Amino acid sequence: MRLIKSAISNLRGHKLRVFMALLWIIIGITSVIIVSSIGNGLEAQVQKSVSKVSNNKIKIKFEPNNYSMQSMSAFLKPFTNQDIETLSFIEGVDRIAPSKEDFDMGSTQFASAMFDKKTSDIEISPLKKDSTVKAMYGRNFTLDDENRRVVMITIQNATDLFDSPENSLGKGITINNNIYEVIGVVDESSISTDSQNEDPMSTEGGYATAYIPKKAFDDLMTHFAYTPEVLSLDLVCSKGYDVFDVANTVISKLYELHPGIDGTYMTEDPSEQAAQQEAELQSLTYNVNRFIPIITFVSLFVGGIGVMNIMYVSVMERQREIGIRRAIGAKPRTILFQFLVESTFITILGGILGILIGFISTKYVSNYLPFKAIPNLKSFVFASITTILVGIIFGIVPAFKASRLDPIKAIYKQ
Repeated sequence: MRLIKSAISNLRGHKLRVFMALLWIIIGITSVIIVSSIGNGLEAQVQKSVSKVSNNKIKIKFEPNNYSMQSMSAFLKPFTNQDIETLSFIEGVDRIAPSKEDFDMGSTQFASAMFDKKTSDIEISPLKKDSTVKAMYGRNFTLDDENRRVVMITIQNATDLFDSPENSLGKGITINNNIYEVIGVVDESSISTDSQNEDPMSTEGGYATAYIPKKAFDDLMTHFAYTPEVLSLDLVCSKGYDVFDVANTVISKLYELHPGIDGTYMTEDPSEQAAQQEAELQSLTYNVNRFIPIITFVSLFVGGIGVMNIMYVSVMERQREIGIRRAIGAKPRTILFQFLVESTFITILGGILGILIGFISTKYVSNYLPFKAIPNLKSFVFASITTILVGIIFGIVPAFKASRLDPIKAIYKQ
C-alpha cells in the first residue's frame, strides 16, 4: 500500500506526460472492446438466424424452362391463392403460405385501413424495441401489447378515418380483415420519406406510417391478402412426417393443378443456407480474431513506449532520491519493484478507463448497426491482462536501470 501511495504521489507531479501515455492505452483497450463486441454481436445474430431454420420447414419454388421468362415467371402463375388452400389439406402439411421475403418490402407493408366506410392508405411497420416513436395522443406500446392487435396511427390516418386524433383513441380499424385497436397517434414526421421517393403512385403527402407490435406484424404478413404473383411457398411439415416426402407430394399436386406448365417445381433446403451462414460466420470470426491482436499491438505498443519514456524521465529526475534510499539501506529489488508498480499503475488505470469507455462506446455503436454489439467477460479479462503485461514489459527496463544506479554518483549528480 505504501508503494501504491508513493506511485500516485510521484505520478501526480507529471500529469500531462501521464495523460499522453494513458491516451494510447485507453485507445487500445477501447478498440479491443468495441471490435470484439461487434464480432460477438454479429456471431450472435447469425447464430440466431441459423437457429430459426427449422428441420420441418422447406421452401418450394418454380423455375421456368425458358430462362428469358425468369424475371417474368409471375405471368406463368405457378402458385395461386386457390393452390395454397388446396395444398393445406395434404396429409403432413401443417402450414403452407407464400414466402415472406417475396412480399415484406424490407420491413414494411402497404395496406388500407378502414373505419365506417372511410379508408386511409398506410404503411405498416413493426415497432422495434429500441424505437423512439412516441404517441402525441393516447399512449405508447407496453409489454402487455405484444400479443394484442393494437396500432399507433398518424395524424393523417386519424384525420382521414375519424376527423381528429382524439376521436380515434380506443376505436378499431380494419386492416386485411383484422381489427386493430387504436391506442395512440404519432407525429406526422413518422411518414417514410423513402416510400415517397420510390413509389411514383404515392400522393403528395406520402403514405402515413402505422406501427404495430412485431408479433402482430408477423401475423399480418403471414395472412396478408397476397396477389396471384406468388413466386415461392414456405411449407411447414407436421411432426412425425418427413419434410422432403411431404414436399414431393405437394410438388406432385402442383403439377396436377397446373398441367403442362412450362417450368419445374423444386425444393430449396433451408439447412443448406444455414450451413453457408455458419461457414461465413467462421470465416468472419477468424478474421475478426486476427484483427483484434493487430489493433491491440499497435495501440498498446505506442502506449507502452509512452509509459517507458515517462519512467525514464522519472528515473533521471529522481536519481538523488534513489541514491539516498540506496545509501540508507534500500535494496535494488525494492527500487526495481517501486518503479514497476508505478508503470503498472499507469497501464492499469488506462485499462480501467479503456474498459469503461469501450463499454459505453459499444452501446453507442449498436445504434448504428443492424444488430446489437455484445461485450463479454472474455474481452474484459483479455484487456485487463494485457494492460498489466504492458506495464511490466515496458516498465522493466527503466526500473532495472533505477535499481542499478550507483548511490554515491546518484546523490552528487546534478
